[in-house]
Amino acid sequence: MNVRVARAAWARGCVAGCRRGASDLPLPPPRAVDVAELLRDATAAEEVPREAAARRPPGQCSVLLFPGQGSQVVGMGRGLLRYPRVRELYAAARSVLGYDLLELSLHGPQEALDRTAHCQPAVFVASLAAVEKLHHLQPAVIENCVAAAGFSVGEFAALVFAGAMEFSEGAAVPPEECLQVSLQTYQEAAR
Repeated sequence: MNVRVARAAWARGCVAGCRRGASDLPLPPPRAVDVAELLRDATAAEEVPREAAARRPPGQCSVLLFPGQGSQVVGMGRGLLRYPRVRELYAAARSVLGYDLLELSLHGPQEALDRTAHCQPAVFVASLAAVEKLHHLQPAVIENCVAAAGFSVGEFAALVFAGAMEFSEGAAVPPEECLQVSLQTYQEAAR
């Protein structure tokens, strides 16, 4: 039995059960919409083939997922420095944060990099630097990106990548305000 037939049978059984008095709910008025009929109509609508042009094949789409706090490690970003604009990202972070994030990311110490106040900007900037590398090596992945998401501070990298937040806003968010700013930015982007 296919899913559509099973759903319609389930709906007919529910409606029939209600009419047999299996429920304490009052019977619907005579002109009420029949749920089984609505489901049949919905099933019929699903059988109409969709326009082929409305959907892109999965091989022509990409989704970027940005990491969060906990993925930091001394030396991160080292292999990204040869790509265009990566040093500019770290220079912008330095002017926003007031300290040399690149130096801390490359040379540590790990204990300092693990502090939330340092690791969140480090992961944020390294994530956007990785996007620069991806753009350089495989520009089609960036051009065909249909969604971006992130875990923890990765949400900010996803928002900057999507154009919903400025780089300086993401780099400067204090850890205790991350959730509040994230929700506010999502609300503003949805408008």
